[in-house]
Amino acid sequence: MRITALTVGLLTLSLPAFAGDDAASAMQAMGDQLAADNPEGGGSIRAKREPDTAALARKNDKRNITAKVVQAKKGTFPQVALVVKVTKAAEDGPNKDKVKKDDQLILFPNYKLAGKTVDMTDHDSVMNAGSFYLEEGDTVYVRLDSQAGKSWKVAYIERK
Repeated sequence: MRITALTVGLLTLSLPAFAGDDAASAMQAMGDQLAADNPEGGGSIRAKREPDTAALARKNDKRNITAKVVQAKKGTFPQVALVVKVTKAAEDGPNKDKVKKDDQLILFPNYKLAGKTVDMTDHDSVMNAGSFYLEEGDTVYVRLDSQAGKSWKVAYIERK
């Protein structure tokens, strides 16, 4: 967009100077000069990113449940309570028989604390802090940790 504005500005400023000459050939020459100065020519440069194997391993883990967010109740960042509906139960792990498809669960992300605040230098805490931004209808992968009454602490929760 910036190049387009610059080009239009240059053309606007330059047109009176070419009034006596062939304006079309003058503009063509300016376009050729811009093309020579910018070899990409507005083409797309795609950034390559290596796949995150840790994320793939987490998502394919048989101990996970897959669920849809029904409700998110937010406190001060990063505190959040989520109500989710299980769309796929865990196939393995200690909680595989405790949660079934279509169950509704109340989830609390697990955070490592540094004093009275969440330790945002801890990788797992940062990852779970992302659950603060989940909205109704989001699909998530969840690794259940421990149950306390009707609610669950989760080892991690990640948007699908």
